[in-house]
Amino acid sequence: MNPTIETLLGHRSIRRFEDRLLPEGLLEQLIACGQRASTSSNLQAYSVIHVSEPERKAALAVLCADQVQIHQSAAFLAFCADLHRDRMAGQMHGVERFDGDYVEALLIATVDVALMMQNVAVAAESVGLGICMIGAMRNHPKAVGKLLKLPPFVYAVAGMCLGYPAQHPAIKPRLPMEAVLHREQYMEDTTHRAYLSAYDQAMVDFYESQGMHPSDPRWTTVVGGRAGQFHNRAELDAFLSEQGFKLRAVSQDPTDL
Repeated sequence: MNPTIETLLGHRSIRRFEDRLLPEGLLEQLIACGQRASTSSNLQAYSVIHVSEPERKAALAVLCADQVQIHQSAAFLAFCADLHRDRMAGQMHGVERFDGDYVEALLIATVDVALMMQNVAVAAESVGLGICMIGAMRNHPKAVGKLLKLPPFVYAVAGMCLGYPAQHPAIKPRLPMEAVLHREQYMEDTTHRAYLSAYDQAMVDFYESQGMHPSDPRWTTVVGGRAGQFHNRAELDAFLSEQGFKLRAVSQDPTDL
């Protein structure tokens, strides 16, 4: 064990913050840590928007399910996948081709910003801050894009609340290592299901202690239902297309069927 590993293993989302500002310069230091994350081909396909103006922050919170931790946060950040900057780089030198309409473009930018977010989160927790990722940033992507004045080939992947914790929630159990670390090849479903059933009991104990999911606190039930709700963010598909990420329809070779 070392301080870095202890910080990582001690992660929990914080949804209540003290009314306390960040020290001057700390936010910039955290972003600098984020910039040291791995990035594909040094594209650095990300941008971070610090939303601090009260009315704008309140409006953004409403678009993100009006979660109290956004209002209470000392800093609220919108992490954006950003190929606009890379496109400009090419335009500065007369490069005509820009492959923004391929899946690879969307994946590179999304992975880049996700890696950066995690670096910022770990750095923040290492100095005593709490964090909460806000996936609800994708609930109303068009309105968020308008509010943040996002140019083409940019979309908000997630938000992050930063602040000093006003609560110390229990650490949520994760899947057993055996269900995540496959050996040589993907494990058979029979073995996989056995691990999931064992994890169900751990999550029943946790959810009951937290008063969550009273109707059926098994993990497989909770996430099984959640995986059937992705359609609720169908607007994101249209918004990504409007932003330029027009994913190409590939004609399938009959021999591959």
